Amino acid sequence: MVIRTALCAALLMFPTLAQAQSPQDRMFPRGDLCYVRSYGALHLSQHPDQRVTRFAITPDFVTAAPQLAVELRLDLRGANGGAFAAYAVCENEGDVLYCAMEGDAGGFQISPARNRAILVEVSSLGMTFENEGGFTTLERDRGDDRSFLLRPAACR
Repeated sequence: MVIRTALCAALLMFPTLAQAQSPQDRMFPRGDLCYVRSYGALHLSQHPDQRVTRFAITPDFVTAAPQLAVELRLDLRGANGGAFAAYAVCENEGDVLYCAMEGDAGGFQISPARNRAILVEVSSLGMTFENEGGFTTLERDRGDDRSFLLRPAACR
């Protein structure tokens, strides 16, 4: 009985591995894990105000070490459509990552979701991306491009 009581007390004193890991470590473990979502014709027909057709996040463990940097790529439909990119640096904030985009281009929050997916939510500052033709901004208070459920995928 004494041994079992001591074992239970020891287990309560040490958090589980999942509890001990930071949001960065849980969602972006070192290795070849990226996140992506491509939206099909059915989803886009049900969300006519959504411009994003594809969204991908690739981690960069070197550029801003020890913080996590991420490369963002998205494809947009519509008159100002095309492929866009941005870069951000993320910090652990409680159970989520908050990411500030390069060049004061806004920010976003990343939360863990079911089945190893992540939820990317546009901040009140929006998220600005660029390509050769210019800039585009996703706004938190307009349109249907406010949050994105991305699934794990191998990095390319």
